[in-house]
Amino acid sequence: MVLVGCGGGSSDNGGADAAATSAAAALDTSAEAEAARSEIRNAIGLLFDRTHICVDIAQADQIPASTFVCQGVGEPDGSDFMQNAGRGNGTGYYDAGQDALAANFASAVETLKKYYEVDEGTGKFTNFPSMTYLYNTNESHKAIGEYLQSALAQVGIDMSLENQEWATFLNTRKAGDYSIARNGWIMDYTDPICMLDMWTSGSGNNDAQFGKGDHATIAAYDLDLTGLGYETKVEKGTWAETYDVLIDTINKESDQTKRFQLMHLAEDFIMSTGALCPLYYYTNPYLLNKDVEGFYVTPLGFSHFDKTTVGGAGDSISVTYGSEPDTLDPALNSAVDGATTLVHTFEGLARWKNEGDGKYSIEPACAQEMVEGVVNDDGTVTYTYTLRDGLTWSDGQPLTAKDFEFAWKRAASEELGADYGEMYSVVVGYPNELAVTALDDKTLEVTTTNLIAYWDELMAFPVFYPVREDVVSNESWATDPSTYICNGPYSITDWAHNSVITLTKREDYWDAANVSMNEIKWFLSDDSNTNLANWEKGDWHFIDEIPTNEMARVKEQYADQYVVAPYAGTYYVCWNVCGEILPAAQA
Repeated sequence: MVLVGCGGGSSDNGGADAAATSAAAALDTSAEAEAARSEIRNAIGLLFDRTHICVDIAQADQIPASTFVCQGVGEPDGSDFMQNAGRGNGTGYYDAGQDALAANFASAVETLKKYYEVDEGTGKFTNFPSMTYLYNTNESHKAIGEYLQSALAQVGIDMSLENQEWATFLNTRKAGDYSIARNGWIMDYTDPICMLDMWTSGSGNNDAQFGKGDHATIAAYDLDLTGLGYETKVEKGTWAETYDVLIDTINKESDQTKRFQLMHLAEDFIMSTGALCPLYYYTNPYLLNKDVEGFYVTPLGFSHFDKTTVGGAGDSISVTYGSEPDTLDPALNSAVDGATTLVHTFEGLARWKNEGDGKYSIEPACAQEMVEGVVNDDGTVTYTYTLRDGLTWSDGQPLTAKDFEFAWKRAASEELGADYGEMYSVVVGYPNELAVTALDDKTLEVTTTNLIAYWDELMAFPVFYPVREDVVSNESWATDPSTYICNGPYSITDWAHNSVITLTKREDYWDAANVSMNEIKWFLSDDSNTNLANWEKGDWHFIDEIPTNEMARVKEQYADQYVVAPYAGTYYVCWNVCGEILPAAQA
């Protein structure tokens, strides 16, 4: 999902739109030009001091990144996917350490000299096209942008900064109305494909625009899978003919050893383009009032307040983890803040369980149990779930298997165009003839293309939550408490837009006895200074954005309330591959 990552819609980003349109119109679509742009983008990435970004700017114990797929994702043999990526020696695709800075810088400059004129007196390039770096309003993102700007200025590259509020920023990136932008991705389930399949041509999360616009016609990519026993071999193919085919092959492969080999090839593929420039692996720092007990946050970034108490009481807790959400429709949300609300207002067949000591597992929620799939003669796999007794919607109507069938088919459909709809690509009949059927009110049957290693985790992800057909027929249903019908432990009882959302415990929720907090007040703010002030006054109990210039003081003064949780994700710079960066003489 989530993430921190991507959104949907159109943009009103005036100046950036014009620049992107102009750049796209002039794009040289030859294979040679694309190879040059890839080399240039990779060189730019070597100019950045990732340790400085982590230690001196972000200051939240982040880890410098040298791969796109983050740390902590296991291979079948128990090793870490990141440790085996790139050069295979634990340093990924480049050495992100301090000792390599000088060599990285020199290598980058030598590469750029192949394409741009340099003033030997100043050591600065004179004809690199100016760019605009887009980021969402946040002091830390701004500080990182300013550092990137200064690092490029040292070699004569002019990059201006532009910020947008969160929802607009997501839509601008998705529409490709930018040249270079800050980006980040938090895993939705703990499998590398979660960070790799987002770059297929049709993915709603493909902010880099791979296989879109002019990039769709570039025939510059090679794919040879014959060494792994497949017949696939493509020379000078398009993105759709190569990367999309590779991801499809991964999704159909049940042999996990071979599947992970293919996923390393996929990461090699995207990293070779230079369009994704990893800066650091995420951590999740937050401030939690000392009187709060029972709070936990999963490695996927979803904060859980349902089992909390404040000073031993479950009356009300006040928190903030983002500004006004772009959407609270489970099928359309694509941000961590929205997902955190959704895990309180909705529930799927499964949910995450806190085992303590930083360990988590998947347990049944709306389903009575997590069933094993039955392998069919053609290699497909059928799962048959039985719903719990007494499941209801927040308006008191019974929840049935038909609601799941409708919701899944809606989320997967081309008509809806959901960013996370592609998660259903592992289901037979995707996108418009999904093999999911309500056999009766309590029985749901679904058939997948093959054995899916992370299937149970998908059952706990918001895009697989149920919605009711008569409710979502009202397009604005997810913006008004009176029409926001949900099936989770809480309902929305008040929504002062751009101010606060109030969640109230549902007494008719099937597991209400294990919900200790009666009310959650979600304050809508992305102003980290305001958030910290409200937390220090005791008005808010939880914040997850701390001003960069206050981080050192906060760590020292509130050492017993400052927490750094693991976070499965990567913070990176994203290029728009439909933008031209070659000098006019070569473009």
